[in-house]
Amino acid sequence: MNIVVFIRQILDPQVNLEGIDYFDESKINVDDLIINPIDKNAIEGALKFKDSDGATVTAVCVGDMKPEKAVREAIAMGCNSGIVVNSKEIFSHDPVTMAKVYQKILEKIGEYDLVMIGGQVMPTSSYAEAPMLAELLDIPSVLYVEKLEKKDNAFIVSRVLEGGKEIVQVPLGQSLFSISDSEYFIPRYTSMRGIMMSKRAQIPTWTLEDLGLSASDIGKDSSDLEVVSLENIVIEKESFIISEGEPEEMVDKLLEKMKEDGIKLGGA
Repeated sequence: MNIVVFIRQILDPQVNLEGIDYFDESKINVDDLIINPIDKNAIEGALKFKDSDGATVTAVCVGDMKPEKAVREAIAMGCNSGIVVNSKEIFSHDPVTMAKVYQKILEKIGEYDLVMIGGQVMPTSSYAEAPMLAELLDIPSVLYVEKLEKKDNAFIVSRVLEGGKEIVQVPLGQSLFSISDSEYFIPRYTSMRGIMMSKRAQIPTWTLEDLGLSASDIGKDSSDLEVVSLENIVIEKESFIISEGEPEEMVDKLLEKMKEDGIKLGGA
């Protein structure tokens, strides 16, 4: 079973974003880039099949700021190989554009059985890449997967719904799964052996020409999506500490403060 996992790079959430403009790469330190956390869940999902069924896992990263760094980390986690598509012309904020690029990558890869992708792309919080890619590929897909197993001649998939979950069965064959952040897909750590293998790995770099694409196909001007602004929202929270009084008095003060702030309690 050949599995392709698409991963993206984002700025580490621990980095102070003040003064950083996502559209000005000169202000971004490439050392502050990490794999989109939920994409690591997708890597873990693929590696579970590698452990149980001997699947071959290929990690693919599209970007223009050291995408090979993300691929090497994926190999260190356990992926067999990786591919980099390095281009500044791809308008990565548009999920339609990214789906088109991913489609061309899969066409060039040729043989694959599963496509796995993180359910949410940060920092744009887009959930649309996975279903758009499945539509272009004309293959079955399940979104927001929280658990995925192979049994007999089918995949048994548990997916997240609002207020619950749904279990579906997908016949074995080419399929796409977008992975959610669940306990079943908690990413494993890199191993020393994996790190050494990732350093020695030969990672091919594909260009737009290799994929049969041009800037006019996947550039900003070709997109119907226009990013007006991308800003950091700072939420200021007021601390209210009750440190004196008897327990009953402290509870009364807390309830009074919550009432003043318009906080409603259940059943009130």
